[in-house]
Amino acid sequence: MLTTWKTEGKTNPARAKFPPAPAGEGPLLEWYQATQSEAVKAGFALTALGVIFLCLLDWGFAWMATWWLWLCIVWPPIVFYFLGRSSGFSAGADWFATSEKSYVRLYELKTVKLEYQAGGQSIGIELTDVHGGYAGAPLRQLQRKRALWDLVYNGIAHSVLKGAATANEQALDKLELR
Repeated sequence: MLTTWKTEGKTNPARAKFPPAPAGEGPLLEWYQATQSEAVKAGFALTALGVIFLCLLDWGFAWMATWWLWLCIVWPPIVFYFLGRSSGFSAGADWFATSEKSYVRLYELKTVKLEYQAGGQSIGIELTDVHGGYAGAPLRQLQRKRALWDLVYNGIAHSVLKGAATANEQALDKLELR
């Protein structure tokens, strides 16, 4: 399950928000933060679905005269704009971070789990290492920047195939770790 690398998110490191290299670890090699336009597009799509739903529910456009129904329709792009400003991810040769305080050592992983999120619409990856570190992220976002995904995947593959890491069935299948 690999994503096409059509977009690589923000490309200017001065304007992006991503975790710095953890203290005592190697240098930051790759980072990714989604662009806000991706989140805003999702917000407008949700708004369009809301308009269609209300038109079908009311058999027309009479619902538009009710002011409070507009509150239900207008909020998604605004809220998604601010959600799109969340931090990104960063990785070094042997570590992966999702925040300043949350990172894992990729070649010392203990568990690798893939789980469906949002009612099966997306897949989340959860990594824990032997030192108690934890990092979780949406798999599709993690795969958006190929160089970042290569660093993370190599650590996962090494830990599962050569190390002592355990992976659930979905991780073994979707990441082709068998």
